[in-house]
Amino acid sequence: LDANGDGEISTEEIEKAEEALAKVDKNGDGKLSGDEVRPSRGGSQRERRPGDQAQGTEKPGDEVARILEFGSDEDIADLAREASSRQFMEALREMSSDDRRKVMSALPGEIRSRLGRLRGQFGGRRPGERSRSSGGRAGGGGERRGNRGPLAIDDLYEHTYGVRVISPDGSVKVEWPMPDSGPHPKMIHACDDGTVYVAGHGKIASYDKSGKRLAMIDIDKLSRENALAAGMFVSDKHVFLAVGMGNSMRATEDIYRFNLDLTGAKKIIEQQYGCCSHIDLQVMNGELLIAENSRHRVNRFDLDGKPLGKWGKRDRTGIEGFAACCNPVNIDIGPDNVLYTAESGIGRIKKYTPEGEYLGVVGYVETTEFDRGSRLAAQTCYIPIEVNMDASRVYVMDVRANLIRVLAPRKK
Repeated sequence: LDANGDGEISTEEIEKAEEALAKVDKNGDGKLSGDEVRPSRGGSQRERRPGDQAQGTEKPGDEVARILEFGSDEDIADLAREASSRQFMEALREMSSDDRRKVMSALPGEIRSRLGRLRGQFGGRRPGERSRSSGGRAGGGGERRGNRGPLAIDDLYEHTYGVRVISPDGSVKVEWPMPDSGPHPKMIHACDDGTVYVAGHGKIASYDKSGKRLAMIDIDKLSRENALAAGMFVSDKHVFLAVGMGNSMRATEDIYRFNLDLTGAKKIIEQQYGCCSHIDLQVMNGELLIAENSRHRVNRFDLDGKPLGKWGKRDRTGIEGFAACCNPVNIDIGPDNVLYTAESGIGRIKKYTPEGEYLGVVGYVETTEFDRGSRLAAQTCYIPIEVNMDASRVYVMDVRANLIRVLAPRKK
């Protein structure tokens, strides 16, 4: 369309658009396919040397990272075709082995073959990079899920794990020690009858109101992998647990449903996208709501896992959408069936109806600021919230700062 190559589409060029598009229709079928509208690899392509197979153009690094983190399978395939193979391979090297596997599985066979042939040219593994066959559990074939994200440090240092009951003024009322046999707490849900469910480091367990363990199961065995407890919610009849795969922006989660006594485990939903194996769940009006933060939306399912709808969008400038790399990262239910959302990177708490109608901003908390996917985002994109019975207080956990921040109405 830009016939004179000045970077703008003039009025004259717009008038000639139909003629220009007709020229792109190479097979004359009256329609434009993806191959026909894809930019040609002509003059803008770097000059190829004899025997050089790393064809394609250099793209902005941020664009490559964004597509690899959040793009659809079609977006990733187009990127592999258009970017230089060298740039694409270098970007893959920055990802975890689990994410590389997901990206490669999204590529058509001919692209995988081409990249496979080029792997030797680019030096294989970088110095110090571990072989795929090293590490991991017996029979696991190397790292599939990687380590356990933020909890990986407990493989290196001694820690004391426990569950604390804290009063509204922040004082500790009681503490239940957690044995080394697990679970090492990452997710917690307290029920009205005093039962408390705790999940983390490959285990999920239930406790009575005095801290006595009632039941525990090994979710590593359930999922047949090193299981990350990525999210949990307990309704009046079921326990819903998100089991995470991967530690980056392309991490995915499967949702399992249990009876309250942790029997009857059943996988009801596959492959939700939650950054760094964090994804929040709520049951509301007989629906399971999932904050699919890597896609900036809330998904609605029935309690058997049947999709009912979705809402939300990425919006860095407006107030009704979700900003930063992975939001809403956490959600909670307040009185009158109001859904509260928390956005990492900007520390914003908002309100919606379960169907996605925007109801307003609750407030902001001080938090680590970021706008896109990065190592910083991976470390800080988890800010659980809890709304009290009358919504007079919203508790916001700042995991990185080891603080619980409290939002309350301003005193007049």
